Amino acid sequence: MGAAIGGGLAGLTAVGTSWFNLRVARLQHEAQETEAARQRRFEVLRERREPRSMAYSNFLSEGQEVIDIVRSRLGEADLKDELLPLLKRLQKQRANVAVVGPQPAADAAFAFLKAFAEFRIEFCRDNPDAWKKAVKAEALLEQFTLAVRAVLEDDGSRPQ
Repeated sequence: MGAAIGGGLAGLTAVGTSWFNLRVARLQHEAQETEAARQRRFEVLRERREPRSMAYSNFLSEGQEVIDIVRSRLGEADLKDELLPLLKRLQKQRANVAVVGPQPAADAAFAFLKAFAEFRIEFCRDNPDAWKKAVKAEALLEQFTLAVRAVLEDDGSRPQ
């Protein structure tokens, strides 16, 4: 009888140990899958970072050049002739930003482009308050900078 009880307890202990080991193995597997997914996301972000950085940098350069030209020549009548080519250059750069994404960066670039286009319209209509649109555009260029900085600083640790 004692042997049967001892055998039963040994079997029960073996089942408990097996269940515990299986549970630990499952938890380890889940942790490995999570880490592998994070690593894949990091690699994808790293591959995207360089083209994004280039597109963002080009857009920022064009945007800052536009702001500098508008600031330095706001009272000059021939500025009107330069605004359309500047707008077209910005549109090309914004298209590049839209392609490399993500959406927050593309939206911020579009907001700046839209504000500059609104400034151009008001300036060409000789609206004395057109400069307010230029100030708005400049603030939106700063918002673009903040948006793309967040994108470029993403290391993949946050879930999508």
